[in-house]
Amino acid sequence: MDAVRAAVARALARLPGGRWVVACSGGPDSTALVDALAAAGERPLHVVAVDHGLRAAAAAEAAAVVAAAKARGLDATAVRVVVDGKSMAAARRARYDALVHEAERIGATAIAVAHTATDQAETLLDRLIRGAGTRGLSAMAPARRIAGALWLVRPLLSVPREEIEAYVRAHALAVVRDPTNDDRAYRRSRLRHDVLPLLRRERADLDRALAATCDRLRADADALDAIADETIARLTGADGSLDAVTLATLGDAIFARVVAHRSGLVLAAVHVAALRKLCASANGTRSLDLPAGVVAERRYDRLMFLTPRKMIAPAVTAEVAVGQPGIYLLDEMRVEVSAELYDSLGGEPLTLRHVRVGDRARKGKLSDVLVNAKVPRPERARLPVLARGQRVVWIPGVRVQ
Repeated sequence: MDAVRAAVARALARLPGGRWVVACSGGPDSTALVDALAAAGERPLHVVAVDHGLRAAAAAEAAAVVAAAKARGLDATAVRVVVDGKSMAAARRARYDALVHEAERIGATAIAVAHTATDQAETLLDRLIRGAGTRGLSAMAPARRIAGALWLVRPLLSVPREEIEAYVRAHALAVVRDPTNDDRAYRRSRLRHDVLPLLRRERADLDRALAATCDRLRADADALDAIADETIARLTGADGSLDAVTLATLGDAIFARVVAHRSGLVLAAVHVAALRKLCASANGTRSLDLPAGVVAERRYDRLMFLTPRKMIAPAVTAEVAVGQPGIYLLDEMRVEVSAELYDSLGGEPLTLRHVRVGDRARKGKLSDVLVNAKVPRPERARLPVLARGQRVVWIPGVRVQ
């Protein structure tokens, strides 16, 4: 059995059954994939040709793909998409959106795309240039969930492009060539035509070797992510905060994964270093601005990630006069002033309000009192207080007299 059909057979054996969408541009890789899957006959196939509208010939090529698929008894559809910009990334986003939509429309379980070991090698080099970490350098996964229960599968990811070309010739398949693949304005094309041929002079089986390297890096990344998930479960408190003291002792690989997962952000090295420094600081409450408006805040020995929505302060109301014991409402907060408390404060008219800048207590600045009481900074503005002017005489749970 040739390399292409052997790879397809392995993929079919380990990936979900049911109907598969097969993305086909009419190029050698995707045409070979359609042919090998159809020859296997193990899945109902629906071929989808995506026209990005970026080349004059694209519509005719998509129509030819559909006609060829139907000629061999396969369902097929051509889909025209609108690309926001002319970058490869924008075209890729539009293409995958269209493929997912078609898969969901027909109830498919998987979308098969024709990335090869050569594509994997190009991706590895491209990400290496950009300084990616372990997960990024693992490049494309042979299979992953792309939307809900829908899978994205790459049956040919272990097969170099030269073996795809040999398959196309052996089976006399009609293919088209996208001139964009030869345009050196794109870094991917420069890697394909200038860098990889040079490296293959040092190792003939480079594409397959680099694809295997990606597999090993993906296994390492999966293992590290699993350890990070276990660490998060161990360090997370009931309020969602992390044990900052223990977090600061973690190795770099696990620390970076924990803070990235909990913040929900892709963090640069400078952000990870700043977060480690924040965790190592034990002085009161400290905060750090992160991308997307997220704030990391260390409240004594706990680390929290606050989104902009979580940081909205409560509405400030007018002062509430307290002239006798009773239950008072401050910003929808019920505050009980018992007869015992009222009498202990001198029985004089008091004001119920929130903490203000410049407030003082008998022991000195109110801000110092709250720090010594280890009241987290975000909670201070929400505290109800009883005061006379700027002299605060009572705060629930904090000794101020």
